[in-house]
Amino acid sequence: MLSLRVIKVMGIPIELHITFILLLLLVYYFWGLDGLILYMFLFASVVIHELAHSYIAKKYGVHIERILLLPIGGMAMMDRIPKRGELKIAIAGPVVSILLGIVLIILSYFIEGPVLYIEGIDYPLITTVAILNILLGIFNLFPAFPMDGGRILRSLLASKMNYIKATRIASIIGQFLSFVLLLLGILSFNVILILIALFIYYGASQEYNTLVTEDVFSKIKARDIMTTRVVAVSPKDTVKDLVDLMFKYRYMGYPVVEDRKLVGSVSFNNISTVSDRIGVKDIMEPPTTLSEDATLKDVIKKLDRADRVYILDRNNRLKGIISKTDVLRMLKIIELKNNSKKDK
Repeated sequence: MLSLRVIKVMGIPIELHITFILLLLLVYYFWGLDGLILYMFLFASVVIHELAHSYIAKKYGVHIERILLLPIGGMAMMDRIPKRGELKIAIAGPVVSILLGIVLIILSYFIEGPVLYIEGIDYPLITTVAILNILLGIFNLFPAFPMDGGRILRSLLASKMNYIKATRIASIIGQFLSFVLLLLGILSFNVILILIALFIYYGASQEYNTLVTEDVFSKIKARDIMTTRVVAVSPKDTVKDLVDLMFKYRYMGYPVVEDRKLVGSVSFNNISTVSDRIGVKDIMEPPTTLSEDATLKDVIKKLDRADRVYILDRNNRLKGIISKTDVLRMLKIIELKNNSKKDK
């Protein structure tokens, strides 16, 4: 297990990555209890920042799987953000962080908090956390992916042009800014600045590539890649009948069909430890299914949890099968097609 669940807020699990826990020990070793306290307050601020994103995202029906705390910050693991809500979702985090910082600064005038004995920090705890929140908000407004500012920039550009083109422009701007940061980091011998520049460059490139890939996947339908020559078994067949089919066709999994309707799925894993006189109906499992109109993106999601997906028509009749091999073959074709375009 690479992460530890510590709390649930708004129905969203908040988890600590193992590397985050190790970093806590390092912070305590180098900066003592004061450093550990400040670090915990900083990441509490990061959680609030991510919860602000998540709260608005849930308003748009986005599923939030979890918030994961890493040494470099927090990450809300959510479905693809809808275009119509991207601006509000993206801007929510920085706005909340900056407002929280302002509130804490005001409170610091009325509450005399403890002073942290950390080299380079001469402010009371409340003031320090306030400054960190404001810096967190401002830093995330940096107009480059994967920061919120990159998404804000894309959303504004997308109101005037195609979404993919807007992403491309925002990505290029992010890459340019990362080069500027990299140069500044090298000239000032600042390792942290260099790492941030590399992080931004990777995030800017990845966002565009991911979107283009998803766009391609959304245009390819299940009917375009499914195998239509289906070998099926009946629930009345025995394991012996199934084994005979496996020897004949060399497939490791088969749909179970009755009256032209898909009723189950059976594979080699189901028969390896049972008698050959057992009926297929006694060992078959619920099939993983999709419609003919499902996209390649939908298929890939399903294949994360199954070895094959059965494709059904509007009457729930079996039309074809898609295996991981079929998807890999299609991805190879897409790659070859993209390479041929680059060569022209």
